[in-house]
Amino acid sequence: MDISKKVLRTINKYKMIGKGDKIVLAVSGGPDSTAMLYIMNDLREELGCSLYIAHLNHCLRGEESSADAEFVKEQAEKLHIPFTIEKIDVKSMITNKESLESGARRIRYDFYRKVMSETKADKVAQGHTADDQAETILMRLLRGSGTKGLSGIPPIRDGIYIRPLIEISRSEVVAYLQNIGVQPRWDSSNLSTEYERNRIRHELIPLIEKRFSPNIKAILQQTAEILRSEDDFLDTIAKSAMAKCIKNNGNEVEGVIDDLKKYHIAIQRRIIRLAIESILGDLNRYEFQHIDEIMALIESGTTGKSISLPRGIIAEKSYGKIIIKLDKEEYVEPFDFTIKVPGETEIPSLGLKVMTFVGNVDSYSKEIYQKTFDYDVVNGELHLRNRRKGDRFQPLGMSSTKKLKEYFIDEKIPKSQRDKIPILTDGNKIMWVVGYNIDDRFKVTTQTKTHLNVTVSFLQPPDKV
Repeated sequence: MDISKKVLRTINKYKMIGKGDKIVLAVSGGPDSTAMLYIMNDLREELGCSLYIAHLNHCLRGEESSADAEFVKEQAEKLHIPFTIEKIDVKSMITNKESLESGARRIRYDFYRKVMSETKADKVAQGHTADDQAETILMRLLRGSGTKGLSGIPPIRDGIYIRPLIEISRSEVVAYLQNIGVQPRWDSSNLSTEYERNRIRHELIPLIEKRFSPNIKAILQQTAEILRSEDDFLDTIAKSAMAKCIKNNGNEVEGVIDDLKKYHIAIQRRIIRLAIESILGDLNRYEFQHIDEIMALIESGTTGKSISLPRGIIAEKSYGKIIIKLDKEEYVEPFDFTIKVPGETEIPSLGLKVMTFVGNVDSYSKEIYQKTFDYDVVNGELHLRNRRKGDRFQPLGMSSTKKLKEYFIDEKIPKSQRDKIPILTDGNKIMWVVGYNIDDRFKVTTQTKTHLNVTVSFLQPPDKV
């Protein structure tokens, strides 16, 4: 069957696209997303949808990343499809609590949501294939995932993210691109067996195909589909049960243990998962072992005993109840905003605005929310963000850098406040820990020719630290 017809069959099977939908195509420039671009372009008239291309340059592979962005731009112009290409230094935006992979994923999805909002789009199409599905299932199996994890990559997630190529193999993708004469970009990091997914792709799956089952990818695809439907059914039961035994108080849920234990252990686990998801919004970084730890606490823990879990969640057993809540060290979503120079940048989500002025006069102020910097040494655009893993800066008056974490400890800043503190950077270095200290390397000296004045004013009074 023609690949476009197979993709159309998948789209119709899962009701991915409706007439009049605007679809943002997440195009990296690699084979899968490039094939998706051309196939969706062929199908858009039949589907009655419009297309928009989104590409995020993660700045992780130097010139390769820039070449990927240029390739996507060329394809978009060739097909006359409007596009947004954005460049973000992902490594600089990773928090202390994230891996590079999870941080990059968060930033990527933030980008998709922004493009959707700006273009008033209905869906985001991603180029996941049947090979990605097989790799994901094996990776989760090796990590000890439950039914939900072994369901693999859903064809549709949250009613927004669609995977039109999820039933297409990578070999079909490569053959299709060769047939239409398009040479995609190839990510050299995909060849490195340093990464778990690549080891599964280049070592484990070929071994299984050769020694055990040549159809392993198709088998895993079928298994995922079966488990996904059964998982949906069990979730429906669990949600109904949860409404009867769990009380939700926003950032905290509690349940009577005896009521919870009336249900089968499989439903109990799902109720716990749903409870955590109701607090965090998703279950990123949660695996079977974390749910099992809570189940062990319910079964044998004494009153007052608690356990710490990923992303600031704690579970506590208290007088016949299980309580799941955000720790006092409240989880704060990472933020990063570009600051206009000169000009005014209002950031309602942080309750503040930043005013900048460039001139030759030093308007030095002792105010903790107003500082002047040597603009001659600023390299790159200004950003206001919260702390990231590995942050260092050189406090004013010091001759060497120190970890930002150590600075916070020295200043006796409570843990619960550290992720909330805005930090001004020039993209590479910290210039100012707002409300505290500037970096000595950006101070005004007798050699300074141009001054940068920055004032941060709060739209509402800041939390006391």
